[in-house]
Amino acid sequence: MLREDLVTRKRIDQFLSHAQTLGFTDLFVQVRGRGDAMYHSKYMETSSLVRNGDFDPLKYVCSEGHKKGLKIHAWFNTYVLYSNRSEDPPDLHLLSIFPEWIEWDENAASDLDKLKSSHNHQLFEGVYLSPLHPQVNRYLLVLMKELISEYNIDGLHLDYIRFQGPEFGYNPDGMDVFYKKFGVNPRLFMKDAPLWNDSESYTLFKKLYDQYRRDAINKLLKELSDFNRQLNIPVILSAAVKASPSEARNHFYQDWAEWLKQGWLDCAIPMNYTTRDQLYRENLLEIKDILPAHYTQQVWIGNGIWNQDYPEFEKQAAVAKSLNFPHYVIFSYNVLKADKEYFNRIKTFNLQD
Repeated sequence: MLREDLVTRKRIDQFLSHAQTLGFTDLFVQVRGRGDAMYHSKYMETSSLVRNGDFDPLKYVCSEGHKKGLKIHAWFNTYVLYSNRSEDPPDLHLLSIFPEWIEWDENAASDLDKLKSSHNHQLFEGVYLSPLHPQVNRYLLVLMKELISEYNIDGLHLDYIRFQGPEFGYNPDGMDVFYKKFGVNPRLFMKDAPLWNDSESYTLFKKLYDQYRRDAINKLLKELSDFNRQLNIPVILSAAVKASPSEARNHFYQDWAEWLKQGWLDCAIPMNYTTRDQLYRENLLEIKDILPAHYTQQVWIGNGIWNQDYPEFEKQAAVAKSLNFPHYVIFSYNVLKADKEYFNRIKTFNLQD
């Protein structure tokens, strides 16, 4: 459920009614979109989408959802921070207060430079927080702890918990920390790489810096998991991840297979949104190859319905079931809300089979 449907009691009631009709068991409701909150946070501004200052959407959806026997997962966009090209962020937005926390690429261009650029960056997702900046994970952990401690949620679902790609990870403050530890400026080192691309030193350094980037995210998840386990009633920790574990690990520094093995995540949700049936199957086979068989219960397959019709969804879900992946997460509710035919067809599909 995207945050636009959390703005009023009426929309939430409709959403919960639809979910119950369709036989869903777990609902993912977007409570942090682009650095703002769909709840009353002590550390983050409430979204401008919520016009009634006294209304707490997350509190309401938890209360009403639980009455219907539904589990509520707070969907939290982790590192992505801002993507509005047409307007500057509000004065109290994190981007305005701490612009030095954002991500930079290998060419010394910040995400803010890209956001303000007149060029059309089709692949640019928006301004990200840098996992390597020494304050970023501390801040995010405070927000996550607040959600777990203050709200009656059943799960915390982490989205955008990754780098944007291998060319990112060069925030100046983050590089200073690396320099103090290893005596090397990683951006300058990698920039000179074409001159000695095949050298053993470059290969070893790239391996070191890749793992350094993975470890930044690993540390956040481990600390969150440790905190969660200390609670009397821990919540379910999940993450939306790239469908191919190897691509996730090597290009986005999102080592989600390791997160499951370490017990930092209760379940991973690979975004297997491709419309290519062969690639859909290949992603599932890769997961089975990397993870021991019992982990299939902890891998809930993310199926896209915005980009394919119902027969295609049903066919892909059957493939997942045949490979012993019993759980599905459907993205997104917007399709079911707008398409009555799709809604009625989904009703005939046994989501828990």
